[in-house]
Amino acid sequence: MTQPDRIRMRLLRDDDAPPSPDGSAWRFGLQDNKGGIIESARGADGRFRFDFELVVKSGPDGRPVFTGPFASGSREDRFVYLSWPRRDGGGYVNRIKARLKDINWPLIHAAQAGGKALEADMSGRRAGGGNVPVEWHLTED
Repeated sequence: MTQPDRIRMRLLRDDDAPPSPDGSAWRFGLQDNKGGIIESARGADGRFRFDFELVVKSGPDGRPVFTGPFASGSREDRFVYLSWPRRDGGGYVNRIKARLKDINWPLIHAAQAGGKALEADMSGRRAGGGNVPVEWHLTED
């Protein structure tokens, strides 16, 4: 059972190729906030699936604030990265942000009460998406 201050999360992506390849050899995965990469294999549906947990607390304005090893960015603009680091260690080919600001308390409480994760499909997302909203929903499994 998920602890009340924790929330299960899942990111999906249909393709492991970077949005703007530059010819560099790369890896693909979920980036932790220390730059480590967690890789994933394709699931039965053909998509890459990244399951992880975040800690969620109420911020000064009452909105959810997410923390944990996969949460990056400022308190007001938290996100999770899917990344394509270069294999030679020379930075990133690309990264895309799964913004967390579109997640509200009713969605969090529904996930926790039902033992579900919050899921977002990042297929087709491009790097440099700015403030493009992310559609989060409860997992079916």
